[in-house]
Amino acid sequence: MADIDLHEGATKSQLLSELGIPNDEKGYLFINAVLCDVPGLTTGDGQVLKDGDHIGIFSYDRIWPYQYRDGVRMSEELQQAMREYGPMHHSYDHLNKETKTK
Repeated sequence: MADIDLHEGATKSQLLSELGIPNDEKGYLFINAVLCDVPGLTTGDGQVLKDGDHIGIFSYDRIWPYQYRDGVRMSEELQQAMREYGPMHHSYDHLNKETKTK
């Protein structure tokens, strides 16, 4: 765990850039225990982070155990993407590159 100082109004994508994590190498991303991104499906890159937010980023090659997926809290953007692309998968890499980012 580390504290990272970002400028006011910094976004999720700016945090990833600051950490040197390419978007296509990021796996699951949580903000304050709410699932926001899954492998291959990124939502809300422009989401502004707030002071004190807790961010959990898991590497792309880690698979989140299926039994923990039911009932997980998801961001509104990810819920919408799930309605569009179907149920939770291990990866959404099969999506056309243009549709990966919402």
